[in-house]
Amino acid sequence: MRIGYKACFPARSALPVVLAASLGLSACVTPTAQRTSSWPDNIGRTIPAPTAPGPGQNPTPGASTAHTPTPLYSPPVAVAPPPKVLPAYPKSADEISSQAVLSLMKQARSARAAGQYDQASGALERAQRIEPRNYFVWSALGRVYLDKKLYDNAESVAMKSNSLARGNVYVELENWKVIAAARQAQGDAIGALQAQVKVDEIQRDLAGG
Repeated sequence: MRIGYKACFPARSALPVVLAASLGLSACVTPTAQRTSSWPDNIGRTIPAPTAPGPGQNPTPGASTAHTPTPLYSPPVAVAPPPKVLPAYPKSADEISSQAVLSLMKQARSARAAGQYDQASGALERAQRIEPRNYFVWSALGRVYLDKKLYDNAESVAMKSNSLARGNVYVELENWKVIAAARQAQGDAIGALQAQVKVDEIQRDLAGG
């Protein structure tokens, strides 16, 4: 039996043609570019607030660091001065005087209270001769001279008492009162004011302020 030529050699396969067509189509079609979203990535997310850098850290460039400005001037704090402490000065003639002087000073007080100023000054002058540096005697004599309107004598004796008292504010207070009154009685208003300033200063010291 004769086999035909076409039977022995079948027609060319169509596979190479299909492959070539497929390659040609793929070469004509360009790959689709990836779509990039034009929306920002932070939509729907919470952006943390910038924080100030810690100690030893450098701030991030462009970051906002909020801080409290340091004041350039701090007002001074008022501090009350400590109260002035006075030395333990004698407050009366009883602490430094002999019995004879104390007796004469007692006589002078009684005579002065009765308006007998000459007797009062006489008793104090005798006490003065016994204890010439007793500033309490000088101070009491200045008050009696003021009562007798011997203003120059009153101021002079009171100043002598101050010089002997050496800062004893209890005696100086009475002496400056005598000096202020004596100056005022003689029409020395400025001198009287100066003496009154001394009185006020001593009174403040005695009050602790």
